[in-house]
Amino acid sequence: MLTMILINIAAKILEQFRAWLRNDANFLFFWHAQDAQDTKEVERSLLELPTKIRKNLVNAIENLPSNPADQEAIISSLDETFSRWHEAPDNTNNSIVILSSPVTAVLPILSETLSEWAESKQVSIRLLPLKNRPEAIESIRSELENYLKPDPTISDFGTQQPEIIVIPNLNWCFLRSLEGLEGIEYLQSLVYDSSKDRFWIIGAGQIGWEYLNLIYRLEAYCGKVLTLPPIEPEKLEAWLNPIVDKFNIIFDKPRLDKQLLDEDKDNQTNYFERLAAISEGVSTVAIQSFLQSIRYEKIEAEDATKPEAKKLVAKIPKLPDLPTLESAAQYILYALLLQDDLTISALAESLGDVEWEVLARVQILCRQGVIEKQDEIIKINPTYYPKLKQYLASNNFVISRK
Repeated sequence: MLTMILINIAAKILEQFRAWLRNDANFLFFWHAQDAQDTKEVERSLLELPTKIRKNLVNAIENLPSNPADQEAIISSLDETFSRWHEAPDNTNNSIVILSSPVTAVLPILSETLSEWAESKQVSIRLLPLKNRPEAIESIRSELENYLKPDPTISDFGTQQPEIIVIPNLNWCFLRSLEGLEGIEYLQSLVYDSSKDRFWIIGAGQIGWEYLNLIYRLEAYCGKVLTLPPIEPEKLEAWLNPIVDKFNIIFDKPRLDKQLLDEDKDNQTNYFERLAAISEGVSTVAIQSFLQSIRYEKIEAEDATKPEAKKLVAKIPKLPDLPTLESAAQYILYALLLQDDLTISALAESLGDVEWEVLARVQILCRQGVIEKQDEIIKINPTYYPKLKQYLASNNFVISRK
């Protein structure tokens, strides 16, 4: 009976994860259908591909599984932390925090690991059902209280069964404003008070976590803080190889100096080393840079009697240059890195500015390509993230403690 209940719970959790994933995927690739006249130059190359090829290529990328290295890191740390707590709940912290870059949601990775993990451990999962930050910021705490009350039905399954609470995105639980931090204060007390009964799995962005940790010293309450490792070139190549093989993508020659230094390496190896380096191993940056490097070009046939053929060619990947950023734009971009997927009203409240002024600056940043907007949600364009992070750090914004 208990096993069937847990299987049903796992199935419901997985379906909820998948629904959210569909929304995230639509946001990540929404720009590929825009009019080329309104699209940034760095993205225009993808739009210049034949429509059918472009559509199939983007669909194939959307259907890629999460990076296996991320899943391995999560499972390893989760097994260790959960087992230690389960054996001695009175003496061990009862949570694990999984940090990703601000432009890489941890939700897709959690969706592919937690349902199977929960079934193997014979535990129930309780997923915080927020799909975004509450529109009324002052209601964050009350919504968390409503969702996170102890479930009375758990006792029917046996009091010895631990309850696993999953918070897919801690950013949805706060806003950097006077009333917007009450939810974090509530979660902090709840994690501490439920050390014997609940184990917490929390997904968060690295920069937002740094900010919250500076204010509340959250790490003192957590058994483990795992930062997802950067993707190594070999693993990045293995991850994208199904796409390369399916579309018969060939790789352009690297720069001449690179050819001379690494003459023992083929074009594909050089390409993925470059892709891993410029993306800093961040999966979202790597994927979009990969897509934007693809061209549809004529390739000379080895046999002169045969006509030239067109093929997909992966050119040397590169990141776009940051435009000149005024002080007000810097604060907007930092707020987005800190809190992720904000509406204009939430962004204005976080900055303490008037909405119409914030909207005007956002429109400029959208035209420059640094941020992306879909419906009411704005985010950082992932391809700008590595340079933006370095730029803001050099201007004394808190990016990391290192």
